[in-house]
Amino acid sequence: MIEMATNYTGELISKERIRRGWRLGDLARACGAMTARQTSRIAQRLVLFEREGVRDRVLLWKVIFALDLVPQVVNELLSRQREEELAEWNAWADEPVPMKLHVRPFGGFWYSQPLPVEIEGDELRAMEYARRMTVGREELRVVLAINRRRSITFARGEVIGEREATSNDSGPHVEIAGKQIVFEASSDREEER
Repeated sequence: MIEMATNYTGELISKERIRRGWRLGDLARACGAMTARQTSRIAQRLVLFEREGVRDRVLLWKVIFALDLVPQVVNELLSRQREEELAEWNAWADEPVPMKLHVRPFGGFWYSQPLPVEIEGDELRAMEYARRMTVGREELRVVLAINRRRSITFARGEVIGEREATSNDSGPHVEIAGKQIVFEASSDREEER
């Protein structure tokens, strides 16, 4: 599990809002909310700012002006948080984990399975095993999650895709009915057996 970086900007916003004696609704109105519905929607986004971090730059600028924050300070805090998040993600992604197979025998159905014990830890043999699983099977797809960063997709006995995850994406995934299903190498050996 990735430990969350400190939410420096959210802490600054919260402290300044509280120092002024404002509730979230007060800040939402100071950011331009005119109706109760707008106030509620913006206040909900502000809760996320304070708890999880800033994702909406347009609203952030409104908050900066409403609270008279120094934009350069906010930018420095955002940069510091991003650096910490990246370092934490890289540390998590670099942790050794066992490879895992994710199999789609037919459209819309996926399941995970461990590699045979005799080829665990051998990337080339695992790739050959995954490739062979798909030979002569038109609909079968196999994703070999090599680690938390890298995955290879096989179909019809050949590689049809490779993916290298970054801190800005979810890694190997498939979309089913508009929902993103992420494939990961497991970090729990007992889970695989």
